Amino acid sequence: MRHRGAAVTSSPWLSQRPDRAWSELLFLAYSVMWMAAVAVVVLTGAIHTWGDVGYLVFSLAVGLPAFLGPLAFVRRPGGQKPLLEQYWLKLNVWVFLLVGFGTFIGTHYFFDLMGMQYAFPVTWMLQAKVVGGSEQTVPVFMYPLTHAFLLTYHVVMIVLLRRVVSALSLGTVGRWVAIVVIAYAVAFAETLVMANEALSDYFRYADKARMLWLGSLGYCVYYVVSLPMIARLDDDPERWPMSRVAIDALGASMIVLIGLEVWAHAIGPL
Repeated sequence: MRHRGAAVTSSPWLSQRPDRAWSELLFLAYSVMWMAAVAVVVLTGAIHTWGDVGYLVFSLAVGLPAFLGPLAFVRRPGGQKPLLEQYWLKLNVWVFLLVGFGTFIGTHYFFDLMGMQYAFPVTWMLQAKVVGGSEQTVPVFMYPLTHAFLLTYHVVMIVLLRRVVSALSLGTVGRWVAIVVIAYAVAFAETLVMANEALSDYFRYADKARMLWLGSLGYCVYYVVSLPMIARLDDDPERWPMSRVAIDALGASMIVLIGLEVWAHAIGPL
């Protein structure tokens, strides 16, 4: 959508709004850096030498640049507007709220339904007390780390969806097919990459093959809900206030919760 009086970008992948396009490029570059950092600590075995402090410091070093990095660019597009009106911060807040729900509550569905197992050598935990039937707990360091993951996933999905819809001239039905395919692909890819031998002492699935092909359908519930909702963020002629960002993200979290319950009744534990 072109907006009167605003410059637009020429890339078929990026948003036509300069502030959104800039944010997408910045977060894609940030993604390369945090992925490289995770790869280094896993492949070198450094991750096996940490305790509570080490894991938390690393996860903050990975997650906080998503909030602090854009502030380093004084001449960023839209930077003349009040901070709470800037797209990059709204995107962060949207993802932050989804991460809060997903880590605090949603993780229990992965424990109980999808056979996910944590065994990190830490004692600092934070999770819902009345959700979930297992005795597994959620490490505090997973919160900022998951923010980095989900911010990257959503930016990549937004860019892919925009390009596919534009290139194939998809209508409503075609767009929803593209959303489901992209959501499943991201869920499958994360499971494939993260549930590897290098991390198997601390993170694994009871049945990785079944989780990959069937469990990814349950996992992609998150993205089937969140992708079409977050893609609308600030895409209207009238920009969203932060209150609408929060309500939208919390609404998405509630829909995901219902979707996970449907999965629990329809499929049950893997």
